[in-house]
Amino acid sequence: MLTIKKHFMHLMNNTLLAMLTTPLTLLLFGAWRGMAFNGPNYLLLFMLYLFLLFTHALERLFTKSEQSYAKLPHKTIVVFGILSIGSLSIIFSISNLILAAILVLYLAYSILQFYPYSMTNTFYEILLRPFFKILILSSVSFFSQANFIPLQLQYELLPLILFHIFGLIQIQVKNSVGSARSITYYQQLLMKHSKSLKLTSFLLVYATAIFQIFNLNSSLWAIILFGLSALLVFPLFKRRFQGAIKMEQYLANYSFLFTLGYSLLFLV
Repeated sequence: MLTIKKHFMHLMNNTLLAMLTTPLTLLLFGAWRGMAFNGPNYLLLFMLYLFLLFTHALERLFTKSEQSYAKLPHKTIVVFGILSIGSLSIIFSISNLILAAILVLYLAYSILQFYPYSMTNTFYEILLRPFFKILILSSVSFFSQANFIPLQLQYELLPLILFHIFGLIQIQVKNSVGSARSITYYQQLLMKHSKSLKLTSFLLVYATAIFQIFNLNSSLWAIILFGLSALLVFPLFKRRFQGAIKMEQYLANYSFLFTLGYSLLFLV
């Protein structure tokens, strides 16, 4: 049993796995729902995945540079920037101008959230990241499959948006506690109310998801699988697990499993 737990934690903390699942997490629900209305467009979905993989790599470079107070690796940033623009060009050629324009906006946000002024560990990050990462990208992935965006999608995305906020609170608290810089008033409030904010945001995630279940005709096995995903939160709350968790990686992989479980509820 201990061996299984050890292997599981190792998998959840795996950096490469987190890098690969993060773009998939952002596309999964929207594409899943879009395919229910139209035939799958695998080529466009694959190019969206590559675009998000490259932009996520850019974000990680900015984040690491910011956390270590090191100079930006300009050559590497240029390489991933070119790859992002290249994949975006292909998306434009096989899709349409509106989709490409939205992704250009997303690429701009990916850079502007760090430079020239960083939004990391601020309230602006809580406001903007769920909007771009969940609402915008889920809408894009839905549109890539169904060629339209229903109003109902924004209500279905609420648990995913709240889960993203829950993850951001976890990371912001961790960064604020271990920060060598002087913390802001917002960060002071965050640390002061960290326990209640973490618990409240987590409960809201599953409360809104349960509300969705009441409106769906989900299979029992899908409901059980989704319910089991709630167990993954315990390492984030138990102190004895804190030293064994790589917060960003664990949350990235947890987010993928949560999104997958939530998507299965809509399987008909």
